[in-house]
Amino acid sequence: MPQFKLDGLILKIPRKCMNDNIRVAMDRGGYEKNESQALKRHLKPGDRVLDLGGGAGFVALQAARIVGAENVTAVEASADMSKAIGANAVKNGFAEMQVVQGAVVPDGFTDDTVTFEVLPGFWASSISEGGEKTRKASKLVTVPALKFGDLQRRAQPTVISMDIEGAELDLASCAWWPETRIVIMEIHPERYGSHALRQLIKDMFSNGFGWMPWGTRGSVLVFERLDEAPT
Repeated sequence: MPQFKLDGLILKIPRKCMNDNIRVAMDRGGYEKNESQALKRHLKPGDRVLDLGGGAGFVALQAARIVGAENVTAVEASADMSKAIGANAVKNGFAEMQVVQGAVVPDGFTDDTVTFEVLPGFWASSISEGGEKTRKASKLVTVPALKFGDLQRRAQPTVISMDIEGAELDLASCAWWPETRIVIMEIHPERYGSHALRQLIKDMFSNGFGWMPWGTRGSVLVFERLDEAPT
């Protein structure tokens, strides 16, 4: 199993979940760099972190360094990568971190499972649109559907990080945990277009979050809870 050291953390990734782009990002230190920097900018002791789309666990492990493993919950749809997060947590001394396997869905989702499209490079895998394959070399698997509200009640997060390959669009309009003060969100406008992106930002504002420039970089946006509800 390929092993990498990134910012002092050891990450093992199943070979079948790797591709050349991931290897280059790991070797050059660019893997989830923007998310990690945003997290370090805003996270503070006492926070509780919910990391959606955990990948190899890098962001969740960074959070565990600051707030303690017992205050971090990582959610990952891929069964292989979910196991890898758990193993990486143990290897780095954060065995108390909670790892949940499944794909996050809006609260109105009615099924217990959802179709997930798995790519050879784990970071591009996502919930399947219409339950069908959309990309070459992918395969479809069935994974638990985890409602956003249930995950929030379980983790009670003050900070939420997410890289969920387009599913953020549907979560923006959901109810957000009232104690959440910071949201670090990787956006994917190539999947849903600029009009939908504008709606996502409006939905976040309607839910009481404003755009935070500090930590926002590239496709990673940071939202901060507003002191007063928008009118």
